[in-house]
Amino acid sequence: MNNTEFVKEICERLDFPAEARTVFLGVEWNLEKNAAFAASFERLVRQFCRTDEVSLRVLLPRVERLAKKYKENKYTMDLVFIMHLSKRTRERYREQGLPDELFWASMTDLKYKLLECMACKNVPGTFVAGWNEGFLRLGRFTLGRFQYEPDGVYHGEDLHLECGLTVKDGARYAGFHIPSSGQPLTDDVRSGSYRMAYEFMKEKTRSDIVLLRTHSWLLYPGHREFLPPTSNILRFMDDFEIYESGDSDEFGDAWRVFNQYAELPVTEWPEDTSLRRAFKARLLSGGKTGSGGGFIVMYNGENVTHKKDFFTDRVIGG
Repeated sequence: MNNTEFVKEICERLDFPAEARTVFLGVEWNLEKNAAFAASFERLVRQFCRTDEVSLRVLLPRVERLAKKYKENKYTMDLVFIMHLSKRTRERYREQGLPDELFWASMTDLKYKLLECMACKNVPGTFVAGWNEGFLRLGRFTLGRFQYEPDGVYHGEDLHLECGLTVKDGARYAGFHIPSSGQPLTDDVRSGSYRMAYEFMKEKTRSDIVLLRTHSWLLYPGHREFLPPTSNILRFMDDFEIYESGDSDEFGDAWRVFNQYAELPVTEWPEDTSLRRAFKARLLSGGKTGSGGGFIVMYNGENVTHKKDFFTDRVIGG
């Protein structure tokens, strides 16, 4: 299978919008008809795939220069580049005995980033191409609703959690991220993903306890002041023991809620969803936003984070 056929497969499997498919296949056609363009592009693909020592940070500026030279949009070109690289990633999944279903689940992030780019930049592509390195290097996987990085290591002061567990410097955890898939953060969806992460991680940690950690705008404790009690964001926050947080005078993650409208004055932000109305009202009233970091403690597939003194004398790390 050549790269164009693989790009077609990605577009079909991940159900890219028709407009985006046309644009991406147009880039493929441009590559096929221009030998110099194709040769330069393929050299960059080979450089990344040949060794883990070459990062996207080094190669993406070169991709941008190619895009400019051959009159392609840089965001579009970045996503085409990532799709070409992911062909080798699929081979690495097979080499490591990881199921093809896990590969395709993890690649769904390409669609989320595509839709974000279309909403924020009005063009098919990605404006955060460097983010894909974790997926391409098998350092990040999609398990249910969330994305997990299994090789996290805690560095900091001892944490004595509500469940009785002590987390020390050096403790291993799975960091995780919340993609903009549009799937509501319902109880079943969240807990199902945590259980999948537990099964995935327990083999690596060889422990009956698995720590899940994230730092996100979604964990900002101040949300309790202005989001409705029925909000799935609040229920998501309740899954964690939030041990660090901070306020911000500016809503740096506004684009996640308001897309391209985030570039407008707050007074012009749309109010077409309850979440948008809540954040707009918060900022117009002079309120702050922020972020927080927290742990979920999984034990035998169950979230025991808020089971007070569930453990006695259990320590992770150190």
